[in-house]
Amino acid sequence: MKYTVLVTIISLVVTLVFGARVGMMRAKFNIEAPSLTGSSEFERAFRIHMNTVEQLVLFIPVLWLSTSVLGDLLAAGIGSVWVVGRVIYADAYLRNPASRRPGMIITLMSTGLLMLATLWGIFSDVLGLGNGSMSFSSVYFWGVWG
Repeated sequence: MKYTVLVTIISLVVTLVFGARVGMMRAKFNIEAPSLTGSSEFERAFRIHMNTVEQLVLFIPVLWLSTSVLGDLLAAGIGSVWVVGRVIYADAYLRNPASRRPGMIITLMSTGLLMLATLWGIFSDVLGLGNGSMSFSSVYFWGVWG
């Protein structure tokens, strides 16, 4: 699971960088906490960070769950696309909020693909459709399915 660990750490670091940007914008524009309004540049940085946190809550679990279906390398590869999507989203949103769509689509597509793989693993295992080589019953914490 070394690749999935690496993607997890990178996604957390990206989230931390986005959070640090919010702090820097607070200082730059003298926006005292808990205020969430002020400069449009600060508000965009804040939304980038919060949207990433909102996406992370879904991404991290499905990334890890999908490794039992896809394997470490493929799950991490799709997870890497999520990270790239977040960076594209952040860069576009900072410049022009209306241009954030491509990064958001990349993020949602990669999360959706991981989720579909996870659901496929559950259903194929429950229905006995898989060969069992990468099914959920082979993962120790999913022993309830087997």
